[in-house]
Amino acid sequence: MPRKFDPKNIERLDNPERAQWQSIEAFLEVLQPRAGMTYADIGCGPGYFTLPVAERLGPTGKVYAIDLQPEMLRELERRARARGLKNIMTVRSREREIPLPAACIEVACLANTFHELEDPVAFLREIRRILQPGGRLFVIDWKPLETPMGPPLSERVPLENILHALQAAGFKRLREHAIYPYHHVIEAE
Repeated sequence: MPRKFDPKNIERLDNPERAQWQSIEAFLEVLQPRAGMTYADIGCGPGYFTLPVAERLGPTGKVYAIDLQPEMLRELERRARARGLKNIMTVRSREREIPLPAACIEVACLANTFHELEDPVAFLREIRRILQPGGRLFVIDWKPLETPMGPPLSERVPLENILHALQAAGFKRLREHAIYPYHHVIEAE
């Protein structure tokens, strides 16, 4: 079974150097958030991607912050309150089930989590279920190369395996965005 990120190490997710190798601004350029959008951050952690996207979507947008770990969701709620954000709903999921209705999300992001999935195809199908027809999914995960941080090399997933899992789950129009040195960024429809 793949190893999950330990919430006791939450400070690693807040490393100030992260902006150099996983820029929020670069992701926002690819995402193109707009007011009123419905967005899901799956495996949201304490909100590295969630909070800036929620700010961009404004009060008419809706952000579902989804995570397995209640500690992460509590920390994200605390940070959202501190920023005055009221458009974030936290959702505790299970490994194979996201408790949201079908076709309720326009865009979803699965960041730094793919390598932790027990059954990637089943989970991607669950993400597809909550996406609206024509909805987009961004998968951001570690490239299988030595980096100064991140999961062990043995846990990282090659790009071909991610693309195969996306296709097996029914996603189409796969394209990679070369915005990060240590991560694949794949957009799927």
